[in-house]
Amino acid sequence: MELPTPSELARAWWSAVDRADFGSAIDLMAPGTVIDWPLSNERMADPGCWKHVNDHYPGRWRASIRSLVAEGDTVVTNTDLTDGSINVLAISYFTVESGRITNLVEYWPETYAAPGWRAKWVTPIAVHDR
Repeated sequence: MELPTPSELARAWWSAVDRADFGSAIDLMAPGTVIDWPLSNERMADPGCWKHVNDHYPGRWRASIRSLVAEGDTVVTNTDLTDGSINVLAISYFTVESGRITNLVEYWPETYAAPGWRAKWVTPIAVHDR
């Protein structure tokens, strides 16, 4: 049986998140996979911890991959997420070995207002272009 490509794994993982099927998501991860969220200084030491965090989130995420770039065993996704009340972006770095995700680092950047001093050189990005 042929192993899934790193891109296929990342897409399958986000599909499982979109369906709130966290069990299927962690099935794509190797035991001991570490998941880091550097912006909030959080580490989940194994896929089970990640599943518990998501099982207890007070809403339901919907996920849509905006872009995916893969090189070798690394995949980077730019994903739009919403729980119906907030819209966020996740930049995720997947490391894949032997057909399983072995490391995941996610950045969930918060939006902020552009400084006024730049206004004469920039224009706002339309929502559908973000």
